[in-house]
Amino acid sequence: MELRLLETDAERNTYRAGMMEARVTKGGKFRETPRSRVSEIQLTFARLYGVFDEADPHRLLGGFSIHCLNEFSQSFPIPSLSHLPPSGVFEAGQLWALSHEAALAMRKGSMILLGLLQAQALLIYPIIIPRDISQFYKVFKRVGPPFELPFAETLTGDKVYMQAMLLEGDDLRQQVDHASRDGFETRRGHSAVKFSAPVVGVSKLLDRSRRPAAVAKPELEPSNEVAGPRTGTDD
Repeated sequence: MELRLLETDAERNTYRAGMMEARVTKGGKFRETPRSRVSEIQLTFARLYGVFDEADPHRLLGGFSIHCLNEFSQSFPIPSLSHLPPSGVFEAGQLWALSHEAALAMRKGSMILLGLLQAQALLIYPIIIPRDISQFYKVFKRVGPPFELPFAETLTGDKVYMQAMLLEGDDLRQQVDHASRDGFETRRGHSAVKFSAPVVGVSKLLDRSRRPAAVAKPELEPSNEVAGPRTGTDD
């Protein structure tokens, strides 16, 4: 498997199209408000990484956005991360995958990448209402209380709530070590990372190895109710 930084406009457009496909297939339960631009900020300015299989190296199977807090700020003011240097904190979001196997590979690759980037912490914002996605991230710690997402609503107009979660310190290093133990190759300043595919049902990354082939998370849908980019980070 290969985790690859998507650098050209064509590659980033392919990412968006793949994300739309995955989310339409699964179906979303909430959408961004018409004025929201939070997801667009991530998709435009964050680094986008895609996962590919060597058997078909041009087919994008999934991906995620990631940025360091010294590049631009976290998506929401919660939590306070003043105890950590911005250069060591990364926020991930916009996660999607076309298959369960691709999702496992993407999580393994992301942990290897965080090790290469010498990350001290990884911040995510899973949805907890209307559906609790935070349960899939048992190795992360909840930070602060749940909060209302002002840029989104359910398809029936109800409020959406998120939970800030953090993976840092020894817990993060353990996940990085677990992902890296089979070895990997990296090139072009870590813009491409090759690694062996995780065995389904064995990987412990993010405690989701035994989940069914859920693929894309229930991401936000745009206001026309066609599945699209979500606000904040993924579940």
